Amino acid sequence: MEAQGILERIKSIIGEADLAWVDDQAGDPYLVIPKEKLRRLAINMKGDPHLAFDTLMCLSGVHNMGEQDEMEVVYHLYSLRHRHQFILKVKLDRPAFFPHFYLRVDSVSGIWPAAAWMEREAYDMFGIHFVGHGDFRRLLLPTDWEGHPLQKDYQEPDAYRGIDTTREEIEGILAEESG
Repeated sequence: MEAQGILERIKSIIGEADLAWVDDQAGDPYLVIPKEKLRRLAINMKGDPHLAFDTLMCLSGVHNMGEQDEMEVVYHLYSLRHRHQFILKVKLDRPAFFPHFYLRVDSVSGIWPAAAWMEREAYDMFGIHFVGHGDFRRLLLPTDWEGHPLQKDYQEPDAYRGIDTTREEIEGILAEESG
């Protein structure tokens, strides 16, 4: 099934309200959905025999800074039965105060088990909380690490457990190598 057919099927499942289809940018088209509709849609996208999205290929966090500071969770889905793919995005506002309270979305690890590790990574790097995740703890960083390094406004500490974290400037190294 082509993307437009999948989109129409999704609309028949959860309605058209608050959906945003984006196909006028470079890259693959995608559907932006409200976070409140994610779990219901994910269950239906896997269970609907016409869609049969049985594989979550990738789940990624994205931090967009610009007019609006927001996070995105991007889901790349694939159907082994039908050999079609689809991309979903959920946007999360990131206000200046208490952003951790707003960076919450339902976990899909109970629907696609592969999401378990990917959600933990997105939490570790971006600070996105996946509500209902069965083993929600840091994956890549130590448990006492402060902050989330892939947030664009992250400030790396000068030291961690007494170890200096500063590095030489890359420009200086490259100039020495080429000179």
